[in-house]
Amino acid sequence: MNYRYLLLFAALAIAACDGSDSSVSLNENSTSSFPSVVETQTPPKVSPPLQPNKIDQLTDAQKKDLVLEAAALVRAGNREKAIGDLKAAGLVKSGEKDTELRQTERLFADANLLEEAYILFAPDDYVLNDTTTYDGLPDASLPVAVDERPSVKRHSMTLNGKKLWYTASSGHLTAFDKNPEKEGPEVSVFYTSYTRDDLPKENRPVTFFFNGGPGASSIYLHLASFAPKRVFTDGPNVPAEWANGRPQSFPVIEDKESLIDKSDLVFVDPIPGTGFSQAIAPNTNKSFWGVSEDIKISRDFITRYVNVNNRQTSPKYLYGESYGGGIRVPKLAHAMVKAGTSGFEKTSSNNKPVVLTGVVFHSPAFNYDDDASADYLPTFAMVADHLKKTTVRGGKSLDEFAELLRDFTANTYVPSLSPNWWEPPTSDISAYTGASVDDYPSVNWYLPALTDILKPGYAFNAYDARMHVKKPLDKNGKPTDMSYDFDFFEEDALHNVITTYLPDEANYKPKSSYLNASWQTTDPGVDRGPKLAFELWKTSEEKNGLPDIVAALGYDPSLKLITVHGYYDAVTTFYQSERQLKGVVFDKGTNKTLLDRVPVKNFAGGHMIYYSEEARVPLKQTLDQFYDAPPYGTPASITAPMSSTLASRALPIAATR
Repeated sequence: MNYRYLLLFAALAIAACDGSDSSVSLNENSTSSFPSVVETQTPPKVSPPLQPNKIDQLTDAQKKDLVLEAAALVRAGNREKAIGDLKAAGLVKSGEKDTELRQTERLFADANLLEEAYILFAPDDYVLNDTTTYDGLPDASLPVAVDERPSVKRHSMTLNGKKLWYTASSGHLTAFDKNPEKEGPEVSVFYTSYTRDDLPKENRPVTFFFNGGPGASSIYLHLASFAPKRVFTDGPNVPAEWANGRPQSFPVIEDKESLIDKSDLVFVDPIPGTGFSQAIAPNTNKSFWGVSEDIKISRDFITRYVNVNNRQTSPKYLYGESYGGGIRVPKLAHAMVKAGTSGFEKTSSNNKPVVLTGVVFHSPAFNYDDDASADYLPTFAMVADHLKKTTVRGGKSLDEFAELLRDFTANTYVPSLSPNWWEPPTSDISAYTGASVDDYPSVNWYLPALTDILKPGYAFNAYDARMHVKKPLDKNGKPTDMSYDFDFFEEDALHNVITTYLPDEANYKPKSSYLNASWQTTDPGVDRGPKLAFELWKTSEEKNGLPDIVAALGYDPSLKLITVHGYYDAVTTFYQSERQLKGVVFDKGTNKTLLDRVPVKNFAGGHMIYYSEEARVPLKQTLDQFYDAPPYGTPASITAPMSSTLASRALPIAATR
């Protein structure tokens, strides 16, 4: 900060804001959610103009008054005069218009005049009528890239008792084969972003969110996790009527656990054939349905987003869930730090460009070729306890119970020299799971055991195994299969919500229908669900993200990393990640494992932890600490390993959504 601003900000801290809640859209025809300016507003009193470069003549009180008067001018829609007065006083240096706006924005932000900064710098509302037809079929492509101008809608919300302003935008950016040359268009990637345009971009974090599959769009994270608004699923409660069909809608509420207070948020559909993303000819959608191809598109999209939005110096985070958290995000982090700033366009900022700051691995499937029966026992025991089929937990907290289960599991499964890791337990597990050893098949024994043994006649959801619903009865009064896959109960409701959400909340009005996942239209004649995505996904490369975490740390040891899990996730279990992380030594000098370097934090939730109402606040608190922490290696960073007892030998983990 320029030294001459220091006294000004000390004075402004006393009178941070004039207390008014009024605001203005700079576009008279805007459909913004912002209230319009009251017509009877008294014009602000403006101090006599001062001679340029006479900053030393001003007292602190005069400086304070000038900024407050400039803020009033911004509220009244006269931002040019506001900037002119600040320039005349020497508080803003003359130069390029964007630079002058940035200086004023920083001035207002440091003075806590955030609404004025937002009105000054946020783009005007813009309704995007997207007439392009998008196709999810493998051989589909667009003749040319989609126009990159996004929709815009301004919003305000109250978070943690404070009013803040944000911009919602949806649209496409072109992933280019070569950056910054912008050569070789590959995919028009659809995204939705939420940005705090009242805060200077150079120091404002930005987080890129990716779901899993492979083949899933970002709809799950986007609509249910940390955006300023979210769907209310009331997890893990299940209404009885869901036995007869999927729910068709969820209410949309203001998200009290939104991460918009910590970071700008970008929800990405990197896979062509999902959302509204599409390959660009001569490429086709299936050209990018593979591990390495997916990583390249994801990286090229982020590079394009950075260059278009001048985010070169912003702290950058990756948030990946499931396949996105265990394969895509580790490999993407590796690719980003390896490439460095080579794809960034040059910026006039004096700040140093930032490649990557931190990564969140959410319910990750780190290694698809590594699965063991031991991984599921702690989760089964958690579910049995939830169903009151066991009493072994007693008065222990969930975390204390998990520690007990780690110890028991480590002593119950003794790996043999055989490559078959599906071993039968060597101890009596009935006290922990509510069923005997003989009740479980020797292989692939996870969810069917719960369905058939713990609560017969009920269907269970693998992604949060607490969720169960009584199966419909046939004409003889016997339970029969449900008409849909209960693991994917939310598909219709989320699709119906996003169909109205994007036009209403982001001013994006598409011609096509949003595709939740690539497997939904891949082969209309065959319904194999997510299995089809795996069949079509090119996986000749190692389906293991753990070596990429080690490699990324080799490029940047300061990266902040964290894994978050739900205790009741029977697809990618918490024990599985802990076991795998412990099995990889990343520092041969100290013999530290990735479990020492990547803390695992667990919550009372499932695969989509944020579906669980009781898990949301603790999860948000953990993420707040993660964002607030300095780079790894400094005293205040999150460095404490898990306090757990795992098997002394790491077993060679399982599929994901």
